[in-house]
Amino acid sequence: MNRTDLTLIIVSAIVIALVLGWSARWLFDRLNRVPHGADENGLDPLQAAEAARDSAEGELARIRLEYASEYNQLKAELEATMDGLRLARQRSETLQDELDALRGKE
Repeated sequence: MNRTDLTLIIVSAIVIALVLGWSARWLFDRLNRVPHGADENGLDPLQAAEAARDSAEGELARIRLEYASEYNQLKAELEATMDGLRLARQRSETLQDELDALRGKE
């Protein structure tokens, strides 16, 4: 066996290994076929997008309710604070009038 024969045998072995590997991969893909356009979970991209949209809409509704509740609570607190401030101003004006009346008598 000379150098040329050995080279041909090695090249032939590499080509045969390549063909067998490619055939095995093709067979594996055929046996484990996932529908065209499906992701790793087997969902169609359109179905996955719809599921994500539904999830986002649910989260948006929850956030809106949370902020509406917080807004109503802050609005009630503001009204209570404004009422307290109004009463304090009235009381201050009353006391100021009484003080002015006492100073006027002196």
